Amino acid sequence: MNGNAVFSCHLLALDAAGTEITTIEGLMSGEKLHPIQEAFAEHDGLQCGFCTPGQIMAAEAILIKNPKPSKEEIIDGMSGNLCRCAAYPNILKSIIAAAENNK
Repeated sequence: MNGNAVFSCHLLALDAAGTEITTIEGLMSGEKLHPIQEAFAEHDGLQCGFCTPGQIMAAEAILIKNPKPSKEEIIDGMSGNLCRCAAYPNILKSIIAAAENNK
């Protein structure tokens, strides 16, 4: 929301009125996946897929603020995003790969 990651489950729709909202679908360019989406697919950063949109959006927010974050900065920035499948190692690999591909 307005370039910042927010937990949609903690936000009333009324509070989003008049703001710029980017969703997982908004990252794509036509039919082409965004680089962070490609990295998640390539590095198996998803399992059941339930948490994937939130994980990807949080990762993108990190990379917008810091295109080359350290592993520790990624872990800190992703805290609060829960994955019941425990795909955390591959989620981390996906974000690191996307950061390495940032120009």
